[in-house]
Amino acid sequence: MNKFIDELISKADVALSNGKDQPALAALLLEYGYTPEKLATGESLWNQASSLNMAQQKENGEQLAATEALNKSIDAANSVYMPHLKVARIAFRNNINYWAKLALKGRRQNTQSGWLGQTKVFYTNLLDDNLAIYKMAEFGQTREKLEAGLQLVLGVEENLATRKKEMGEAQDATKACDKAIDELQDWYSDYIGIARLALADQPQYLEMMGIISPS
Repeated sequence: MNKFIDELISKADVALSNGKDQPALAALLLEYGYTPEKLATGESLWNQASSLNMAQQKENGEQLAATEALNKSIDAANSVYMPHLKVARIAFRNNINYWAKLALKGRRQNTQSGWLGQTKVFYTNLLDDNLAIYKMAEFGQTREKLEAGLQLVLGVEENLATRKKEMGEAQDATKACDKAIDELQDWYSDYIGIARLALADQPQYLEMMGIISPS
């Protein structure tokens, strides 16, 4: 799709520029109703499509960057959280209350939002309980280490929100770009169809318009 869009924008640029700037060529197109005003309409559609295409590419790039930042932050948080989780399962091996309170039971969620929920429950409830902190400290996991783990998790939460925002902006940019490309394509198709008629006896002009006649 990106290749098609780039080709359309490039071809339409050539056809519009020469159709407007080459007097003899423009005179032949004028006989078929392509006045300067009508060509200006096409130029406006081209400008809009080109601008929105660049905006879409920018938003897609920002979405990819946000996704990469999110994945890296999850990896960093997990590298701290998983050892803390394993220690907690040992420290509270026989305490059903803490197993529920800290969400120690079962596999970790596969979804990012599910994982985030489990980790926030773990650190928030752990750090609100002095007895639990004391128990974790017996295995070398101090309050400072647990708070550092929580900060990594909160960083993931921020990156997840950023990625969601960038996804929404990328989707909006894609819709706007697709609409503009469709409008340009419709105008350009008519323009080239008429140019083939108007310039049928002038192959050099057809080439200027980017229209290659079959050999």
